[in-house]
Amino acid sequence: MTRRKTEAIQRTLVRYLSVRSSYGPTFSYDDRRLVYVSDTTGVPQVWSVDLEDGAPQQLTHFEDRVGFVSSAKKSDSFVFGKDHGGDERFQLFSAKDGANELTQLTDSPDVIHDFGGWSPDEGSILFSSNARDRAFFDVYTMQLSTGRPRFVHRSDHTNYGVGWSPDGRSVLLHRVHAPFNHDLFLVGAKGGAPSLLTQHKGDATFTEAQFSPDGRIYLVTDLGREFAAPAVVEPEGSKPDVLVDSKWDVEELELSDDGRRLAFTSNVDGLSRLIVWEAPGPQVEVKTPSGVITGLKWSHGGRMLAFAFSGANHNQDVWVHDLGDGSTRRVTKSSASGLPLKDLSPPKLFRFTSFDGLSIPCFFYDAGGSGAALPAVVYIHGGPEAQFRPGFNPVVQFFASVGMSVVAPNVRGSTGYGRTYTHLDDVRLRMNSVADIESMVKHLEEGGRVDPRKVGVLGGSYGGFMVLACMYRYPRLWAAGVDIVGISNFVTFLKRTGPWRRKLRAAEYGDPQKDREFLDSISPLNNASKITAPLFMIHGTNDPRVPFGETRQIERALKKRGRTVEVMVFEDEGHGLVKLKNRIRGYTAATDFLLRHLLSRR
Repeated sequence: MTRRKTEAIQRTLVRYLSVRSSYGPTFSYDDRRLVYVSDTTGVPQVWSVDLEDGAPQQLTHFEDRVGFVSSAKKSDSFVFGKDHGGDERFQLFSAKDGANELTQLTDSPDVIHDFGGWSPDEGSILFSSNARDRAFFDVYTMQLSTGRPRFVHRSDHTNYGVGWSPDGRSVLLHRVHAPFNHDLFLVGAKGGAPSLLTQHKGDATFTEAQFSPDGRIYLVTDLGREFAAPAVVEPEGSKPDVLVDSKWDVEELELSDDGRRLAFTSNVDGLSRLIVWEAPGPQVEVKTPSGVITGLKWSHGGRMLAFAFSGANHNQDVWVHDLGDGSTRRVTKSSASGLPLKDLSPPKLFRFTSFDGLSIPCFFYDAGGSGAALPAVVYIHGGPEAQFRPGFNPVVQFFASVGMSVVAPNVRGSTGYGRTYTHLDDVRLRMNSVADIESMVKHLEEGGRVDPRKVGVLGGSYGGFMVLACMYRYPRLWAAGVDIVGISNFVTFLKRTGPWRRKLRAAEYGDPQKDREFLDSISPLNNASKITAPLFMIHGTNDPRVPFGETRQIERALKKRGRTVEVMVFEDEGHGLVKLKNRIRGYTAATDFLLRHLLSRR
């Protein structure tokens, strides 16, 4: 490429990366405003918007990100969490009077705090932390007038407080044994022995749990099912009563304050379907553009439902559905950086048959629009308990804008396609998901949809491992790769990842003692000699999930063998790039690397 063309491409990328987003809405006590998180300034902060005049106001002004915000129902107050340098060790703050009065509630920089909800009288909050032992989470309450935490439950488990009973005498505890094995308990707000609500055998998930005004517990569960569904459990404990049968996973669920209305989303082939149900009446689908919906939140009066929406033609913003007049509108207007988002093409969903006959779903962004064989980027999601969703993705859309096709597969092990599909990559089945990628690339090459000489691969976190694994397992497929905060050796990763994550990750990847030989055999670090294509890597030094050493060790191994490898390190980031200035710097370098190596090949 000429220097002028390179500079033009870089300017285009900066515009895509500069597209802003708003999410995590919560209604003010009087239902006149929405309080939410937005990265308008380049770093996620708390904002509010008046629902009548649409005027936004920034409420917090930190150098580091705010992770969530929750408004009170009876006063102009909210609680939020902020970390430092992307380390995910969120500290809790409370704010009053439009954040003019700010109080730091926790001040333990090495401890993670997870907010669990306001007490009914709003004099206390519920939260979880790993202060006692970094490997486990205990549940606490805190009276806001004193700021002193009080143990509700302590045990050597991963426990989260997720809500108060209507009378304030009990709290709901969510325990995670493994990624797909959970339990719910009821425990006194002042402590005591927890009462198990979800007796079961084998794996079962129980998420989105919340109390109704009459003390019953609404939730989403896959107990005895292939797909998760909305259900209700009695406070004495019982088998969940499934409310709505579904052939797709129900993801989010939100009950109105009066208990009359239930809102939930279904994940239909990656796209969200939003349902509002006022039992025993009919279920009503809320019409939105095609995309992904998160963060459901009812207004306190129960008339309005807020949520964040993101689609191929829509950057993420907060929308509100009004049951009174049936309207659905976008209430935040995050900057699209001047890009004509309405002209962007949504991806096409297709399926291919993998090496063993399994059908694998993929999203394909055809930059040419005519099915021509173009340079292509394979975009692999993280997780692995995750799924590529067709919301707004600036990096993917940028590649399509400069004439490169992008294919984003949901290989075996991805969520969204049922319990059986999700477990098809567990432990010793791990490399079958890598083989899915080879089958996909061959399928596209044989169909004349990608140029076999110009295929790159990009992924982050677990997707970073997949990049490295694809590059050593099928070296001839790739012109270049980009690994963002990826795992290079499962044994060292499990040893060094945050202690609170170790047990949960071992349940997915394998036991570092019992499965040591297998984990060694599939780790990219031990197969570095097979990687031949140029590689670019990004990592933040504050990463609590995949330690920075995972990147350093594969970098050394490749340089020792004379391979082309470039690394970009960020001292003020953790597991991914959050700050706009860093996203621009990191992704500009990574995409320039890919374009140089893909477009220069003949």
